[in-house]
Amino acid sequence: MTAIGVTVYLYYLGESILSLISMIVFGKLIVFHFIMEYFDRKNFKQKNPQNIERIKI
Repeated sequence: MTAIGVTVYLYYLGESILSLISMIVFGKLIVFHFIMEYFDRKNFKQKNPQNIERIKI
């Protein structure tokens, strides 16, 4: 929500170039967040708790 607010406020002030730059930067950050979340969930599902080696004492 903050990214949208900053972008809209910059556009409202007439700073169309800055609003475009902020939209691109925030867009990349949001996409990166979803990609990392996807890979974290994918790795979590692949780990099998029965397949863990135990330390022998």
